[in-house]
Amino acid sequence: MTHLLRHQRSVRRNTAACILAVVLCMVGALAGCTPRGVAVGNSHDSSSNVAHDSVDRQDIVIGVVGALGNPPVADTTVLNDLAKAKLDARFASTTGNADATQAAQQAVRDWASQRVSVILINALDVTDATASSWHDALSEARNAGIPVALLDPSNPPQDTTLYAAVLRMGTKPADSDADVSSSTLGLDAALSAIINDNPHPATMRIG
Repeated sequence: MTHLLRHQRSVRRNTAACILAVVLCMVGALAGCTPRGVAVGNSHDSSSNVAHDSVDRQDIVIGVVGALGNPPVADTTVLNDLAKAKLDARFASTTGNADATQAAQQAVRDWASQRVSVILINALDVTDATASSWHDALSEARNAGIPVALLDPSNPPQDTTLYAAVLRMGTKPADSDADVSSSTLGLDAALSAIINDNPHPATMRIG
């Protein structure tokens, strides 16, 4: 009987150790999705010779968060451009909601939980009143390893680790924009660079 009890305790200890090891591996894998000090999708070191796999074009899923108010580029234009590029774009509208900002932030959380390839937010305007809630929503995407691209933001977050790039499609680069591209890219090419973590400017001109 004593030997049986000892055996059962040993099995329980080994089982607990195995479960703990699995949990630690899962945590480590998740942490590996979030680079330190830079945004997800803007972490590639161009000086590195380490090869990395690209996402197949047919596997790309873009979560589009609709604009608040009157954006420089209409949501329909964005969706049409992505459709012409034959990319799978899924749209979350912010219109018709009592709190459009809250709806946009919930859309970010939804896209993060659905593991889309990239989240594209149209005409983001972060104010003093919404800075904290936007930080929380965008942090969820970051922690999930999902890159975020901002299309024509009027006021992007101060924390640049929360988004991979600013895309200027309907507006000229702002004075505050950093590392502006000298050439114009297609929307699909810019998003592909972000998704595949290829070197790209912090601000890309889209045409």
